Amino acid sequence: MHELPATSSEHYLTGTSAMAIPSPDTPFVDWHFVDTFLEGKASFRVAGANFPDTSVLLGNRGVRECSATLRRLGVPLPPGHNFYAANRDRALLDLIVSNLLQSRRPDHLRLEDYCEDETDARLLRRQLEDLRQRLDDDASDLLNEWLAQQ
Repeated sequence: MHELPATSSEHYLTGTSAMAIPSPDTPFVDWHFVDTFLEGKASFRVAGANFPDTSVLLGNRGVRECSATLRRLGVPLPPGHNFYAANRDRALLDLIVSNLLQSRRPDHLRLEDYCEDETDARLLRRQLEDLRQRLDDDASDLLNEWLAQQ
């Protein structure tokens, strides 16, 4: 197992590794928890460190302190050590925004892979519509093209 990165509410774990942490506020959780956190077979993306900071567009919605969850599931964290991670929705939005900011359509991501049902997909689509309002025209166009394929 490799060491977890330092995190804070501003520099939190995101991407697929964050999706592996169970969350009470989203119904879906990635199934790679053991590989990611107990066997060290994953890389870690930390917003604002080795991954783009999306807070200008997304604020802090979906960022949570999850050290108790990690400890309960067997991840060794020092006493008093907090660990921050994106929930499923925020991690997915971060991945999408990262691509858009690099003038790329996130074609490797599919909403259906991250949603349990149509209600869940509608919620994510609403969040993407809210996001679109804050994007520049080029990024908004890329998001529209990507959404049309979902």
